Amino acid sequence: MIVHGLGDRAASWERFAALMQPEVAILALDLPGHGEAPAARDYHYGSLVEHVLTAVRGVDRFALLGHSVGAAVAWLFAARYPARVTRLILVEPAAPHQSRFIHGPTPEPRHPFTYASPAEALLAMRAFDPSVTEQEIRRDYRQRADGRWEPSFDPAVYPPLVEDAEAMGQQFRRELAAITAPTLIVRGERSLLRPEQAEEIRAELPSGRLMTVRDGTHFLHRQQPEELARLVREFLGAG
Repeated sequence: MIVHGLGDRAASWERFAALMQPEVAILALDLPGHGEAPAARDYHYGSLVEHVLTAVRGVDRFALLGHSVGAAVAWLFAARYPARVTRLILVEPAAPHQSRFIHGPTPEPRHPFTYASPAEALLAMRAFDPSVTEQEIRRDYRQRADGRWEPSFDPAVYPPLVEDAEAMGQQFRRELAAITAPTLIVRGERSLLRPEQAEEIRAELPSGRLMTVRDGTHFLHRQQPEELARLVREFLGAG
């Protein structure tokens, strides 16, 4: 099971999934308000965890991978439903208690950046992820009534995630200790997740290891899917 990050969608994991199959069956879900999933009334972490629980109804035990904000959702699921998760992979985890947003005001439920055209959005996004294509921009952005282009995911997700980080971040951190599944943390060498932040998460886990991908960025599943798949395969095959 794959839980994507904020503003992402399940489809962005297709290359990674193809590298894992057929030996490893992959299910990637769209979180509420993302991709093909409808908007939700509640975007707090607890509700996102319950969304994962609904998605895996009928699946007894499984390995769980989460990316960025999705990694926090994944670790909370693994902590609250330990019997369901055989192994946990946290890729570039965006830990709520480490969020820089807890030191500022709660954001408005709107996208902070908009663009005059898909081409302008593409140029801006390639500064963070050079692998982004024009096709993906046209899939993942929408034109507003005023003609500007903005991401198509629901911006109402911003306030509850920041509210939870402020009010419950340390509680979420403590829940790491309840995870019984062996856990792999993967960070990119050039990511915004600093080594000490990743180590802080690992130290809270009863059984955790940390791997760093050379020259990797936050978007390992897009820019280095082969290396990420190799690490995950080795971890899943470990005794």
